Amino acid sequence: MTVTWTSGYNINESTPLVKWGPKGKKLVQSPAVTLTFGRYSVCGSPASTVGWRDPGFIHTSFLKNLWPNLMYTYRLGHLLPDGSYIWSKQYSFKSSPYPGQSSLQRVIMFGDMGKAERDGSNEFSNYQPGSLNTTDQLIKDLENIDIVFHIGDITYANGYLSQWDQFTAQVEPIASKVPYMTASGNHERDWPNTGSFYDTTDSGGECGVLAQTMFYVPAENRAKFW
Repeated sequence: MTVTWTSGYNINESTPLVKWGPKGKKLVQSPAVTLTFGRYSVCGSPASTVGWRDPGFIHTSFLKNLWPNLMYTYRLGHLLPDGSYIWSKQYSFKSSPYPGQSSLQRVIMFGDMGKAERDGSNEFSNYQPGSLNTTDQLIKDLENIDIVFHIGDITYANGYLSQWDQFTAQVEPIASKVPYMTASGNHERDWPNTGSFYDTTDSGGECGVLAQTMFYVPAENRAKFW
């Protein structure tokens, strides 16, 4: 299981980690990798100009050797130089069945969701007012969902980087409890002369940098989400 969060702590300011284990049992600690990117990591405007905002530091930990069909609890944390810890609230998830085991796996698959404000403010081009309906329904049905696939056009931030934080806050009640697998769409990746499938400006200059950093996958080429 992959756990990702964002903080203001660089690796020389704290050690990011996850404290986790089977519910009610002994907990262990796993380290997290830390990534970030700068203004000149993205490919163009508005991502590099009016849409730019420092992303902070994105931490990802890989929880391995899970027992099948088991409820796990976890907390995100930082070990500070003075030896003290900062901890998040407690989250939980259920591990998947053993491969080949007869089981019912309930999969939700969609694309093009985006994000929206509850009060309608800061609505970028009025792209996704319906995303709140989708999010609310997923949260309501979460006990009957085993995994979510969000296949392309994730946030519709289109180069306005703060909207990635808005999106991750919106889906956090879902993605903190069941696996939330993403793939990159034209609004995450496309930018002229960068190797994208379409030679358009649909990503607003992000050219895949946001998607593959916010949703880190342990692959040799992180642009290949599949």
